[in-house]
Amino acid sequence: MILPVLLLALATSATTNASALESKIEFTKETLDNGLRVIYAPMTNAPVVHVRVLYHVGSRDERPERQGFAHMFEHMMFRGSRHVAPEQHMKLIGVVGGDSNAFTSFDQTTYTNTLPSNNTEMALYLEADRMASFKVNDEIFQTERKVVAEEWRMRYANQPMGPAFQDLLKTAFTSHSYRWTPIGDMDQLAQSTSAELQSFFNTYYVPNNACLVIAGNIDVEQTKQWVRKYFGWIPRGPEVARNIPAEPKQTDVRRLTVRKPNVPLTNLYMAFKTPEYKADDHDALSILADILASGRTGRLDQALVYNAAPKCVQVGAGNYQLEDPSLFAITAVVQQAEEADNVEKEVVRVINEVIEKGVTEDEVAKVRTQMKQAIIRQRQECDDIARQLAEEEVFGGDAGRVNQYFARLDAITPQDVQRVAKAYLDVNTMTVMRYEKGAPTTQTAQEAAKLAEQVASAEVKASAEAVAPRVTDFPAGYPATPPVDRDPMKITFNKGVEAPKGEIPVPIQLITLADHRLPLVNVSIILRRGSHLEPDGKQGVANLTAQMLRRGSEGVPFLELSQDLESRGITIEATDAGDNTRIGISCTTDQLEYAISRANLILAKPTFPEEELQKLKRQAIGGLTQQLSSPSTAAGRTFSSTLYEGSQFARLTTPETLASVTLDDVIAWYKQTYDFASLIVIFSGDVLPEQAQTLGGKLLDGLPVGTVPGPIAYTRTPASEKRKIVLVDNPQGKQATIRIGLRAYDLHNDDKFAGSVAGQILSAGIDSRLGRYVRAEKGLTYGVYAYFRPTRWAGEFSGNVDTSPATTAAAIEAMFKVFGDLRKDLVTPDELAEAKLRVAGGMAMEVQTVAQQAGRRVDGILNGYPIDYYDQLPTRINDVTAEQVRQVMQTYVKDDQMLIVVVAPASEVKAQLEALGEVTVVPMPLAASAPAPLRGVRRPARLGLLSPASAARARSTVPA
Repeated sequence: MILPVLLLALATSATTNASALESKIEFTKETLDNGLRVIYAPMTNAPVVHVRVLYHVGSRDERPERQGFAHMFEHMMFRGSRHVAPEQHMKLIGVVGGDSNAFTSFDQTTYTNTLPSNNTEMALYLEADRMASFKVNDEIFQTERKVVAEEWRMRYANQPMGPAFQDLLKTAFTSHSYRWTPIGDMDQLAQSTSAELQSFFNTYYVPNNACLVIAGNIDVEQTKQWVRKYFGWIPRGPEVARNIPAEPKQTDVRRLTVRKPNVPLTNLYMAFKTPEYKADDHDALSILADILASGRTGRLDQALVYNAAPKCVQVGAGNYQLEDPSLFAITAVVQQAEEADNVEKEVVRVINEVIEKGVTEDEVAKVRTQMKQAIIRQRQECDDIARQLAEEEVFGGDAGRVNQYFARLDAITPQDVQRVAKAYLDVNTMTVMRYEKGAPTTQTAQEAAKLAEQVASAEVKASAEAVAPRVTDFPAGYPATPPVDRDPMKITFNKGVEAPKGEIPVPIQLITLADHRLPLVNVSIILRRGSHLEPDGKQGVANLTAQMLRRGSEGVPFLELSQDLESRGITIEATDAGDNTRIGISCTTDQLEYAISRANLILAKPTFPEEELQKLKRQAIGGLTQQLSSPSTAAGRTFSSTLYEGSQFARLTTPETLASVTLDDVIAWYKQTYDFASLIVIFSGDVLPEQAQTLGGKLLDGLPVGTVPGPIAYTRTPASEKRKIVLVDNPQGKQATIRIGLRAYDLHNDDKFAGSVAGQILSAGIDSRLGRYVRAEKGLTYGVYAYFRPTRWAGEFSGNVDTSPATTAAAIEAMFKVFGDLRKDLVTPDELAEAKLRVAGGMAMEVQTVAQQAGRRVDGILNGYPIDYYDQLPTRINDVTAEQVRQVMQTYVKDDQMLIVVVAPASEVKAQLEALGEVTVVPMPLAASAPAPLRGVRRPARLGLLSPASAARARSTVPA
């Protein structure tokens, strides 16, 4: 549950029409007598509000011998306060359809609540109650400490690249507390006492060390009254005294090499110190990062990835702003058979070239356009608005800085970029780290000894004496219960305007969803064929073909096309979606007509250069190779291939199938799939129906029109009627990654309504049945979920849990117990009502942007739903009975027929699993076949929060 520590660019961008784009974020600000800073940002785009409390405390404020305190509070502060029972905070937000979450970073611990705006007062009450009266409970501390340990195992210990940023930071920083990450030290947490934690809370979680932001559909004056009622009385705390060691200036190159048997590709990191958050140089540094690596035309991208002889699968550059000394980092994933030394030399060459010769005005202008567009996109939803305001207020010193972005970007010159490169990217004082395959290594002896000395010399005052909470008395008449509005909000989805049939020269369903608040347009093109039709042995040809569309068009080679689009802030990408293929276009309003002309060229006249296919295959194979080292990837692939054995859904793309794809295969797939005889086109955003109709004709002009595709003939194999256990042996694993499930209904079955409610009861929120029993009571996991997942062509009931290898069987049996209880007894009236309310309220979260509504419109068409399906969905959910919930569990969820897939060290878990049934042991995917001859794209793993509520929403618990 921590903020990502990715040192890659955090894209900030926007467009070219300055007057239209540079609208300001409207907000007002006040500071209460107790020092709490409050920001109000009214928005009218959706009946949604975001309430955010940023506490100015993170791992930066921890002692070397007590790492992880801030992160512990992120967990524990959901476990109750004076008027809010344990887990009730997250439950109440979830019940009305919202999402309650939190994250910890180096400089902040932030609590977030996004929910229907009719419950703004409730969110304020909940946040105020825990600010005023949270008390560390020793029993809760013990349980959550186990949960944090499972999170650490899942995010760090069990992933080949998991500890990479920890290792980079402890090498780059020698004195400052940035040398450790927010996740914490598990041994130190085990030695900590509740009294220490309560003292930490009393010091930092005070009004005068916090910033409250309320953004969204609010009445500002009414909201101010609520804020003063719930927060205004909370006593001010002592001024926070911070004693953080200064980081000495780095004067030499620091190097660290980490070798692990399960690292599939060498990963190279090069980091440079930069100034504190407030420094003006960060604007130029952010532009420099994108000039070096962004899109397909960054200097490092061209030098290492997209040139004639690529040395890397992927490169990245990012300016990561911290409150104190910050980092500029360059990352590279080295192609198989290439030398990391050569990659490092090339990065140094490119950096020195910028320092010596500077950058061009065209490069600065291209990045400025992209950054401005991204800024505008970050103003579509209330949570993004709140984040920007809170961080600029606390770390920038003034929330008004959010409205200076455009002017600051416009002021950056090529000379500024060259100057900051010269000032900060000194290759003689950088930190270089490599992760590579080999016999295991640990941190350098010098670093280990230094940290041990610091910890040993620190005075540990671990007293068992109780420390009282800051507040013991609330004001007279203070409400004893949270104010909850349980009336579901009526949500009507935007159906758009459909173009009259026959107005466009091919069979097309063209729909416009207009939204003129921001000068942004998205176009979605959906073709009714996809990878479910791939020839056996050629898995991956669909994705390769989709990417090859951008690798050159008639008269416009790959590099020129990429430069053209990126300089205008236009994105055009094709992706495979199983039973369909999608082309997405995104741009600002003033670039729409040009974007359509480029999309027409890309779709109608791809040149498919042979040399580009070979380079793309190397990237794709390498990317897959990188993914296959992940336990979660191994579990998911093994689960789907076993559950659907014998059908299209069991077939997997492998390095071997990718290597077998030829140019003839790509051309044949293009001719078969990119047939525009029957398709869906949706324009959404700042566009009129008449304009969309005209542009739709231009988009399709000259595109191939063949035959309307018929339904896909899916192979339906019999489901297993007995329990099957597959153990994927992961000798280096530090955790058991578990996937369980069995076949169930598809989207054509009305059992989906009761199944959706059952999934909510099982998994939605920390107070769900699985969350309460497996996580909160047992402390066996960081997260546990199980849902019905129907699709157009198949369906399953499946769940996942990650736990210590020692508790593998216990975690599975705990899930079975919860399933059994739901099969046996009727759910309570309260549970049923709350699950239904979650669905209705959650739909409000899905109308914040016109792109979200366009996505629902597409799903409705593909699923054959009536046009008002999503409007009527709350009614269908509301009709579900407790008996129907029990019946859907009894019909489909049968423990003795369950497929169980476990990725873990076989030597540690096999005996446990044998008590559950016959076990088949298989190797990790990379060990199961010959090494891939090529390497591919690495997408860095997030190290961020996975709350039960947000994870639940991500898993599509509502029928799509």
